[in-house]
Amino acid sequence: MTFELRIAPPTNRRPSSGARAKIRGSVWKVQRVESDGASNFLHCLGLTGVVKGKTSTFIDRLEPDLELLDPANLTLVADPSSNFRNTKLYLEAAFRNAPPTGQGPLVLGKAAIDDLSFQHKPVEMALAQSRVRLLIADDVGLGKTLEAGLVASELILRHRADRILVVSTRAMLNQFQREFWTRFSIPLARLDSAAIKRMRNAIPSNYNVFDQFDRAIVSIDTLKKDLQYRVALENSRWDLIIIDEAHNVAARKSASGSKSQRAKLAELLAAQTDALLLLTATPHDGSAGSFASLIEMLDPTRVPDPDSLSRDDIEDLVVRRFRSSPDVMADIRRHVPSRILKARHFPLSSQEDAAYDCVATLKLDLDSDSEPGAPSKAIDLFRTTLAKALFSSPMACLETVQGRLKRMAAGTAKGSDADRTRLETLSSILESIGPDEFSKYQNLLALLKELNWTGRASRDRLVIFSERIATLEWLKTRLAKDLSLSDDAIGKVDGASVEADENTQKTLEDFGQEGSKIRILLASDMASEGLNLHFQSHRLIHFDLPWSLLRFQQRNGRIDRYGQDRQPEIYYFIGESTHERVRDMWVLDKLVAKDEAAQDGIGDPAVFLGRGDIEGEEEVVAEAIADGIGEDAFEQQLNARVAVETDVSPSDDWDLLFQEYEGSQVPATSTSIEPPRLYPDTFSFAADMLNSLSQRTLQNLEIDEIERIIRFRLPDDLRANDAFGYSGKNSVDDRYMPAEALGSGERIELTDNEQAVAAAIGQARAAERAWPSLQYLWDVHPIVQWLGDRAESLFAHGEAPLCDVQSGLEQDEIAVLAHGSVVDKLGRPASDLWGVVILRRGQVIHIEKDVAGFLERIGFRADTPNPARDLKPPSSTILELAVEAFQTELTKARSSKQAELDAVADQIQTRVDSFKDRFDTQLSLRFGDSMNGANVSLPDRAKLGRKAALERKTEAMFNKWQEWIATSCSLADDPNPHVDIKAVFRSYDHGV
Repeated sequence: MTFELRIAPPTNRRPSSGARAKIRGSVWKVQRVESDGASNFLHCLGLTGVVKGKTSTFIDRLEPDLELLDPANLTLVADPSSNFRNTKLYLEAAFRNAPPTGQGPLVLGKAAIDDLSFQHKPVEMALAQSRVRLLIADDVGLGKTLEAGLVASELILRHRADRILVVSTRAMLNQFQREFWTRFSIPLARLDSAAIKRMRNAIPSNYNVFDQFDRAIVSIDTLKKDLQYRVALENSRWDLIIIDEAHNVAARKSASGSKSQRAKLAELLAAQTDALLLLTATPHDGSAGSFASLIEMLDPTRVPDPDSLSRDDIEDLVVRRFRSSPDVMADIRRHVPSRILKARHFPLSSQEDAAYDCVATLKLDLDSDSEPGAPSKAIDLFRTTLAKALFSSPMACLETVQGRLKRMAAGTAKGSDADRTRLETLSSILESIGPDEFSKYQNLLALLKELNWTGRASRDRLVIFSERIATLEWLKTRLAKDLSLSDDAIGKVDGASVEADENTQKTLEDFGQEGSKIRILLASDMASEGLNLHFQSHRLIHFDLPWSLLRFQQRNGRIDRYGQDRQPEIYYFIGESTHERVRDMWVLDKLVAKDEAAQDGIGDPAVFLGRGDIEGEEEVVAEAIADGIGEDAFEQQLNARVAVETDVSPSDDWDLLFQEYEGSQVPATSTSIEPPRLYPDTFSFAADMLNSLSQRTLQNLEIDEIERIIRFRLPDDLRANDAFGYSGKNSVDDRYMPAEALGSGERIELTDNEQAVAAAIGQARAAERAWPSLQYLWDVHPIVQWLGDRAESLFAHGEAPLCDVQSGLEQDEIAVLAHGSVVDKLGRPASDLWGVVILRRGQVIHIEKDVAGFLERIGFRADTPNPARDLKPPSSTILELAVEAFQTELTKARSSKQAELDAVADQIQTRVDSFKDRFDTQLSLRFGDSMNGANVSLPDRAKLGRKAALERKTEAMFNKWQEWIATSCSLADDPNPHVDIKAVFRSYDHGV
């Protein structure tokens, strides 16, 4: 058997971006063109048949049947519909499918959220950037997810975020997915570990998991644990990646120099996307190096030396505001009542006092191998571990002691016979502390009695935090017994179980549902970041205080956050002892006082402990407790750090790490130039298009014009047709909406009323489902694109409507409505142009740019009488002249836009060159310039090797920027830019 490779003859017309081509029997839109000199590589989007919506790349020389379609080769057909309804729907879909390219924001004040002016800033900064790269580091509870949603929505409308990947913590998967859907109508396929396992069994082994989803959310812990995921990520590209709780991927001051798996994974992700958003309330661990590691992910050229990061270099990349910021206070205080923070002081029982005294005076022979007189580091560490456990509960401390005794017996831990005796004594003391002697627990019961808390009120739920799982387990058992609560009234999330992925999501979801039975949520610190626990709860109890001020704030932020409709109440416990050594161990209440100071205006609480990460702050507190310095000396240390940090010049780390970032000054922009519209709003277009479909294929359509609600049954072409995605076959296609968003009976319910959506979200929390069935209908909702696709099919491919109108045109005038785009070398729209070519007696008279005004003039925005008669189309020469005239207009627009981009490219190039010089200078300072010649020592040769490696890395990094400038700031130089003729209009009296 022989095979013949047919090589297509060269054509005299080079394919251009935007052109339509017939390849292998289907019509494709050429999105961008690359050339190697001998061949053109056509990156295409399918427009017809089974390839519709699919992407593919063709080599023109290997496609002998490739046919570039002439935009003037159209069949003009009459529109038989009443009032030109089909034409209006067809044109509205075309208008909506065209990406706006102006600089003004499109989404502000339109999403289903409260319109808070301070949340506008990230959107404005993103639009001012040539490449969207932002660190959003606002304080706990200020709505970073919502800010990210606004940026993502803006990019979606501009066709710059077709592929989105969100990377979050495991506990945040459901919440983040639900927020993006209910507030912004952005569907994210949730890839938890169970979903990925199901999908792996469904798709062929050579398929990339991440190619099955255009928009997905996944846990970073799921990604890091499997090498296959890393390979898949290396071979996938995204338009936008959002990393939530990004401090988890930052470098740490305490690290040994090697990067964590999470940090390596984040660096890989940053290289695989055009736009990147990092979200965190704690963007550093108190060191410039930690902060710099996040900046490097956004733009590595800004960081020649991580330890000497300059604030001036990163102002355009960072936005960070605190609750005490004036612009935040002006907005947030209207939406979040001021919190109540109360300490519960209680005397320790005699048994507890004995336990604390035993821990404080404990001496063990753990360091018997160390030199005489050397400090006993091991016993200090172990004693601090015991103290921390005892601060939580006697049960947690007993677990630690008994664990040590077991390891000593097994020979896996050091310890003498005397050590065993001392630890057994401590164990006996701890075992003597029952519920009655456990004074903190008794004080908790007293608190609940004072609050008249019975567990009957569905919206009076409690969040109780403890960092020890043993404490949580004990509390679950005792509270159920002492409060006469059923097992399902107390939920626990700690991440300890193998099934924690799904169990945690279910428990957290139930806690937010008014109709669920859960009344108390017992939580470890895995639940302290990002989660919304405020919907049914306004009371939070720290059963043990964390040894970190940042952790304390994170916990509080679960109920003291934007969207809380009641006054938050936060309680914590302080034990009181008659023993001086025990009293000296209680210093944690001073951290609480500093949190209050931060709320009142200090800003970043990290300044008090001089660290910006939880582990570092815990080390500082542990040292104070181990040394037994007492609360007064500890407070003096905190105050001294603030005095030192604030008494510096603005160029020091205080300004870099602990101050606000209000973002770079964004140039004022005019209102964004949007494509014209024939319908007053999205609801009107959707209602009319659905009415049109209901006459043929749509079932059970209901439209309530007064309540602004549309309901209909899920149509077949919104169902998944395979099992390769997250959804099962025949269920709703997750590209359009999550399965949880469907109402009963597979009903879709849409509204453009933000208040109705907010009410539906609240009602969903009161019902058995966490997801409201009412969906927010605005331009971002994927169903608008689906409706547009249906509207475009009202006229066959290769056809355009011909309409005779009764006003606005002279008897011998013909108007051709045309559209074209100027694209960059990546095929992304840089400038979008609509126009009406006016011809008279076979001559182009002029091109009207005001398309909306033209449609108004001919009465096409109102009920336009349609004579519905047989039409004789005009000469095909008319279309050829219109295309030629509009191509000339597009060429002018391209020249103008290129000049604008050249200026932008010059600015970027100047900045990049400046950064490159600083990298070169830093290399010279680090390695010197004198290590040359034949007589180089062996150590210096190794040093030269490291220098050469860094030089290559630096060169590659800046080369990537040069490539980006060359493609993103250069427009495709098409000699015959593609023109789409959308409709032709004539005077009704043209034949008279």
